[in-house]
Amino acid sequence: MKRLHRHLAAAFFIASGFAALVPTGTHAQDASPVVEYRKGLMDALRIHMGGVTAATAGTAPIGHAEYHAVAFERMAQALANVFPEGSGGPGSRALPAIWENRGDFMDKVTAIQMAAARLVTASRTGDAEQIGSAAQAVRATCGACHNPYRAPAN
Repeated sequence: MKRLHRHLAAAFFIASGFAALVPTGTHAQDASPVVEYRKGLMDALRIHMGGVTAATAGTAPIGHAEYHAVAFERMAQALANVFPEGSGGPGSRALPAIWENRGDFMDKVTAIQMAAARLVTASRTGDAEQIGSAAQAVRATCGACHNPYRAPAN
């Protein structure tokens, strides 16, 4: 359990400090701190989903899926608070539809959070097939939010 807590602490550090450590493109100097934090959080979510995928593919120990799933779930909880009104603009791919359709956006955030919780449950089974199915469900919820609410990359 101590080991899991160390991994969670590292995951929270990544989520809170990642944006300051990683260049985010040519417009980074124009982005607000909330946009930089949000980008770091999204990068960390992507990294942890990659860890789950590596575990189910056999390129990492299957037990690592739980560490990554738990970190992903905890970070998914932050999604509800990283899109404050007016936090689009330079450096952000967030579309105005996030704030225009706030109820639908928040429903999608809740769906991601629920799918992430199911991923944690699946990861504790140690069954690569169950974990893979749960990870695919998480990816589907991510895509359901990205499609209407995220601008394409430049």
